[in-house]
Amino acid sequence: MPGFELSCNHTGNGTPMLLLRNVEVLNISLPEGQVRMKMDMTYDCYNTSTHKPDCVDRANLNFTGSPFTFSDTANKFTVLGCRMLAFLGPGDQRDVGSNLTVGCSASCGRDDDLATINAGGCSGTGCCQTAVPKGIKHYKVWFDDRFNTSTLSNWSRCSYGALVEESSFQFSKIYNSSWNFSVASAGQPPFVVDWVVGNETCKEAKKIVESYACNSSNSVCVDSRNGPGYICKCDQGFQGNPYLQGVDGCQGEFCI
Repeated sequence: MPGFELSCNHTGNGTPMLLLRNVEVLNISLPEGQVRMKMDMTYDCYNTSTHKPDCVDRANLNFTGSPFTFSDTANKFTVLGCRMLAFLGPGDQRDVGSNLTVGCSASCGRDDDLATINAGGCSGTGCCQTAVPKGIKHYKVWFDDRFNTSTLSNWSRCSYGALVEESSFQFSKIYNSSWNFSVASAGQPPFVVDWVVGNETCKEAKKIVESYACNSSNSVCVDSRNGPGYICKCDQGFQGNPYLQGVDGCQGEFCI
């Protein structure tokens, strides 16, 4: 189907890398209709020479018009840093409010020490997390450059923002500097996207026999919870690939 094309890139060390739109794919779940991926995060570092923040935008992935949507149940928008307001969405700092999706603010007072920051967990002091709305197709992180971080540059010169798989992130004392967040994830924290086949509901899709994707004799259709479309699953007691025709897809009844 269009939009599901994957490529394999053989790196210099001989290890193949599975890519979707040049973004590394970690694994694919047929039952959940999800893909786990990883990509460089965006960061904003205070420049001690210019006394202004330098933003490096590395997180910009647009799935508009594709079968993929960023998962609202598996991800959290996460920001590490001090006195920083970051946004997830297609807007930018020159047009605050236009197409704005979600914001997250991490703050530290001048007198906050590392013990205070660590004790609070990821609750707004040094770290913040916020839920991701349904239907997000464009993943771009940008920072509000109106915040003055000059008095905090000795604590942590950089702030980081990323869409992060919630189950893989656990705030820890290792994040006593936001730099360690980048180090711990090798600069590429994992995130999850939901995918669908078609733009119809199951009821509508079943009427279009030539394009209906649940081809296995033992498959069921499930409406997407994150936008239009549907996915296919193996019926209870069966396992395999529900998109393959006949009995070759979901097969092998097993004990439940």
